[in-house]
Amino acid sequence: MQDDFGLMQIKTPVIQIPDEKNSIYIKRDDLFPFSFGGNKVRIALEFINDMKKQGKDCIVGYGNARSNLSRALANLCYQFKIPCHIISPADEDGTRIDTYNSKMVLSCDAKFHYCRKTNVKETVESVLNDIRKEGLKPYYIYGDSTGKGNEHTPMLAYAKLYEEIKGQYDYIFLATGTGMTQGGLLAGKAINNGTEKIIGISVARSAAQEIEVLLKSLECFSDRIQKIENYEINVEDAYLCDGYGTYNRQIEKTIHQQLTCNGMPLDPTYTGKAFWGMQDYLNRKCITGKKVLFIHTGGTPLFFDYMNGIQLREVSDNNAVEEAVERLEIMLVPSLSERDVNLAQYAEKLCIHGRVWCHYDMGKPVSIIAGYFNDMTSQTAYLSMLAVAKEYQGKKLASSLLSEFEDYAIQKGMAYVKLEVRKHNTAAQNLYRKFGYEIIDEASETSLYMKKKLKNIGGGERNL
Repeated sequence: MQDDFGLMQIKTPVIQIPDEKNSIYIKRDDLFPFSFGGNKVRIALEFINDMKKQGKDCIVGYGNARSNLSRALANLCYQFKIPCHIISPADEDGTRIDTYNSKMVLSCDAKFHYCRKTNVKETVESVLNDIRKEGLKPYYIYGDSTGKGNEHTPMLAYAKLYEEIKGQYDYIFLATGTGMTQGGLLAGKAINNGTEKIIGISVARSAAQEIEVLLKSLECFSDRIQKIENYEINVEDAYLCDGYGTYNRQIEKTIHQQLTCNGMPLDPTYTGKAFWGMQDYLNRKCITGKKVLFIHTGGTPLFFDYMNGIQLREVSDNNAVEEAVERLEIMLVPSLSERDVNLAQYAEKLCIHGRVWCHYDMGKPVSIIAGYFNDMTSQTAYLSMLAVAKEYQGKKLASSLLSEFEDYAIQKGMAYVKLEVRKHNTAAQNLYRKFGYEIIDEASETSLYMKKKLKNIGGGERNL
């Protein structure tokens, strides 16, 4: 492509990170030097190149608020003075969010056209018609209004990149969503008669759906490669959580570990989910002694969205625990203050003998769970405090807290979790019942004991 400032020829670094069982390497495509990098910058360059070849003069993209491709397209279009429109669907539940990606799209003077997933086709057709009325020749990145007809172009980016990495690894892992990146790698592998096992960790679709999309997309390379059968395509969908943009505690732990230990940012939508999936896959399949490449497909703005959001972490500092207790004890029924509990002493006891976890938002504790794991005789953990600030209720924070507490209890060899709740506090009783707790006895004239038998789930995702 002319005037691309040499971007299409850039090679990103490959680094090795410590691992006891395999040689793990990271292809740091997040360090691609334009607009926070990532696979979508490479793909966006291919779209713009194809647009120019077709004699078009206006880009129309598609992606929701989290879309890295929308950000890359908008930024490149601004650089090359190309009008840019982004058709942007709401999330599955109908909501919309602001992200650093969406803010950068607007900063680059691209125009958003909002829709729902149920009327994408109609929105695409309407936007294309309006652009034509302005005298421009629009290029819709996915082909026709149903999203078909341009599968070849985005796949070129990673069919080319495969040339850099061929013949060096036993396994290649990556996040797979639309399939553009994995499809390109598979095409490159077929063209070069590669032997690596390319495994996509799905971030949105079921494995069957993703494989069907990939098979269809690979047909556009039929003049250069033999037909690829579905058994040759590897997609793992065990790490979807509840779908696109959702994540669990294991993904959060993965993000924290890679940031602190290897200085590598991951995001919960794409790379964090994929890296956790890769680690679990290698462990589950007992794979050892292999050379493994993880392609870091970028998404750094999403990492900062995550860092600005609500995060769960263990708290051991006495002052921090006391602050959380003081801020949140009012949510208990009755509150600790109403029970004449000395909050400072309560917090100190938790720090010395127990464990505490809190969700933080903008540096402030908005939830807390605390308890003790010392009764090895009865193998019972005791939940002492669970509270969520009123304005954060309904965000599944209690579920996340209980999951963390119970996982730790299992790690400590506990078989049960026990707690005490007031008889008249039916809301709390119903909440705990929802998560498998049962009333077992009276604790006093005013309170009840509830208990749950834990299941050792081997570190997998909890369905709370």
